[in-house]
Amino acid sequence: MSIINFKPWVGKNYFTNGYKGKRILVLGESHYCNKELSEEGRCHPYCRKEQMDAACFMQTQDVVQEAVYDYRGDPYQQTFLCFERAVVGKVLTQDEREKFWESVIFYNYIQYSQGGPRVAPQPEHWARSEEAFVELLETYMPDYILVWGVRLYFGLPSLGGKAVKFHPDDGSNAEYWIYTVNGKEIPALKMHHPSAPTGKNWEYWHGVIDKFLNM
Repeated sequence: MSIINFKPWVGKNYFTNGYKGKRILVLGESHYCNKELSEEGRCHPYCRKEQMDAACFMQTQDVVQEAVYDYRGDPYQQTFLCFERAVVGKVLTQDEREKFWESVIFYNYIQYSQGGPRVAPQPEHWARSEEAFVELLETYMPDYILVWGVRLYFGLPSLGGKAVKFHPDDGSNAEYWIYTVNGKEIPALKMHHPSAPTGKNWEYWHGVIDKFLNM
């Protein structure tokens, strides 16, 4: 039985073609829930799997579905726009947007809802999400991981991996972490979150991501 609480968005072309022949895991940090705790409560900071319902389990898939297919311009949806441009290197048409997101996986590492988009996840939620992350990697075996945010990057488990420095073509410094899963090396790129001021510079991040994906 899976221990993953928030089922990942898995694009229909992930296993066949991926993105330019590469299987990419897009890794976000957490969902948030601001409902008050009730008898049916599943809310921060008391979020527990046994209190979740179908809407909780489907939240990741629903978020991506809305951001891609039902775009309304909400701030969180703009984050997806900024990120996809950073990967592809241009402003995408609607058809191109759909093709891109149908080629990748999106998953939030923290498997328990938080109190808001800027709230740091509780320590126990970091720790209790590690086993689900390992399950995800073993199930989907991505070729590359693109990590949304420095806080998330440094909060991920080491799993016996190692950090590697590299230099994008502009001469700046970048870093990725190498995981080894069932004998396969999977590099995870440290990125600034695409909603952060420095992360919104998608032209810069395209150079970093392109170098990373083609090393």
